[in-house]
Amino acid sequence: FSNKKQIKKLINQLKQISINKNAFISVDQEGGRVQRFDNEDFYKYASQEEVAKIFLKKKKETERLPYFLAYLLGIELKNIGIDINFSPVTDIYHDYGDKIIGDRAFNSNPYLVKNLVSEYCKGLKDSGLFPVPKHFPGHGRSITDTHKEVSIIDNNLKELNKTDLYPFRVLKNEYLVMIAHIIYSSIDSSVATYSRKIINEILRKSFNFKGLILTDDISMKALKGNFKNKIKKSYYAGCDVMLYCGGILDEMKEIYNYVKPIKKKYFNYFNSGLSQINRKNLDVKNIEKILLKYKLIK
Repeated sequence: FSNKKQIKKLINQLKQISINKNAFISVDQEGGRVQRFDNEDFYKYASQEEVAKIFLKKKKETERLPYFLAYLLGIELKNIGIDINFSPVTDIYHDYGDKIIGDRAFNSNPYLVKNLVSEYCKGLKDSGLFPVPKHFPGHGRSITDTHKEVSIIDNNLKELNKTDLYPFRVLKNEYLVMIAHIIYSSIDSSVATYSRKIINEILRKSFNFKGLILTDDISMKALKGNFKNKIKKSYYAGCDVMLYCGGILDEMKEIYNYVKPIKKKYFNYFNSGLSQINRKNLDVKNIEKILLKYKLIK
């Protein structure tokens, strides 16, 4: 994109030309290393790790920082027509994990991460956006980058419930979640995206998640095979939405042949969330002042 005016116009045109007149436009706008709108028209946001560090130094004074940061970020996105932000990263940090997560995670303490993720999600929803906690059931332990290659995590479910899975308890209040392209070998031999055990038994039953389950980008190298098989296996496991981020038109046309309507009960639950995603008119100037004070925006 070239500037805010241009991207706002493009998004508006996409929504007008779409067969679905209620189309949702999504983006990865986490802050830190992952910020798709990154020029002088938008604030540059701190990473989640930086937010957590400041929070830990002065807890009482800074307890609303993750909320304020997410709210301001969301306002910027909503003002150009974005509806869904693939954020926050809900993974916990592991020092041996691949740097693909790294400072994108808040912290290594699962209880702290859950608290900060919860505030971040509230901030996005109060700006008028749907948040998407990711990458269930946890990407932080992965020693490989799933954009590039297969990843296997062998920790058992009991251990994961105490650590990586704990922050995802926020899902009881959310409407969207993104799945990790990782094999959790002690649970299932299939990658989580294809795992009925992880999606149906853990995410749907144990976590009682009633919203929409999104794949991570199906063009990532952690998933093997052609798009037809990737989509077929993802649907069979219980995913509701296929994310494709490669941007190659011929691949988009191919994928379109295999996608399905979202199951009504999950779509209805997602729609019920629209009444909860209402923009609150907070004092944006004061929020900017607070975030500038702690150097979380620039």
